[in-house]
Amino acid sequence: MKLRLSLLIALLLALISPAYATSNYIIGGERPVTVNLPDHLSNPAPLLILLHSASTSGAHQENYMKLAPIAKANGIIYITPDGIKNSEGKRFWNAAKSCCNKYKQNVDDVVYINSLIDEIDKKTPVDPQRIYLIGHSNGAFMSYEFACQTNRVAAIVAIAGAMDSDPECTPTAPVSLLNIHGTADKTIKIDGGVMNSSSYTSATTTMKKIATVNKCSTVATSKKDFEPTIKGTETTIFNYSCDTHTHLQFWKIAGGSHSPKLPLDFAQQVISFLLKQSKAAN
Repeated sequence: MKLRLSLLIALLLALISPAYATSNYIIGGERPVTVNLPDHLSNPAPLLILLHSASTSGAHQENYMKLAPIAKANGIIYITPDGIKNSEGKRFWNAAKSCCNKYKQNVDDVVYINSLIDEIDKKTPVDPQRIYLIGHSNGAFMSYEFACQTNRVAAIVAIAGAMDSDPECTPTAPVSLLNIHGTADKTIKIDGGVMNSSSYTSATTTMKKIATVNKCSTVATSKKDFEPTIKGTETTIFNYSCDTHTHLQFWKIAGGSHSPKLPLDFAQQVISFLLKQSKAAN
C-alpha cells in the first residue's frame, strides 16, 4: 500500500510540475546551437553566451577561450552560437556599421540572440538578472550592440572590440563591463579607427560611454601579469568606482595583439568577474 501511494504521489508531481531539460539539447532552427547544461542546475540558472570573432565560429572561439568546463562547474547554461555566412563563406555578426556586415546583408542578430534566450528559457529557466556575454572582436561589437538594444544583459566581457562612433549605441541601463584590449592590436585599434567607411570608438571612448551610464567617477589603477608571452606585469587594470553597483574595468595589455595569448586561468578569471554581477544589484 505504501509503495502504491508513493508511486501515485510521484506520478501526480510529475503531472503538475513543469518538465525541465536535464541534458544538453539543440535550439536555434536554421542556425542550430547546442545548449550546454551544468551538472548542478539552479532554477533559474545564469546564462553565458559566447560570441565569436568575424570569419570564425562558436566552436573556434570556445577552443580559444576554453570556457565550457568552468561554466559547467559554476552552474552556468552555456551556448556558442554562430553568425551567418557572407558571400565569401565567412561568418559574421551584424553588430555595427563598422563591424562586420561587409556586404550589407539583411540579418538582425539582436532578434536572433533574443530568440535563443527565449527558446532556452522555455526548456530550462534562465535567470533574467544573470545573462552574460563574452565577445571577441566582431563578437565584442555584437555584445555591445545587444546590450544597447535590449537591456537584458547583466555584464559583458569584451576582448578587442569597440562600438560605432555614432552615438546610437549607448546602453540606456547600467551594465557591468570588463574590457580587454591590447595596445598592439592592428585589427581593431585601441585608439579607434575606420572600417567599412564607418568609424569605431577608441577603448577610452567606449569606457567613457559605459561609465556615464553606470555613473562611474574615480578610477584606480593597478598592474597584473595577464599575457603569458609578454614579460613582466604588462597589463594595466583601470578599476572604476560606480554608483550603480555595477563593476567597470579596463585591462590594457601593453604590446597585446588582436588575439592575445590567454593565460591558463583565463576562463576562471572572466567567469569569476561575471558571476559577481547581477542586474538585481543595479
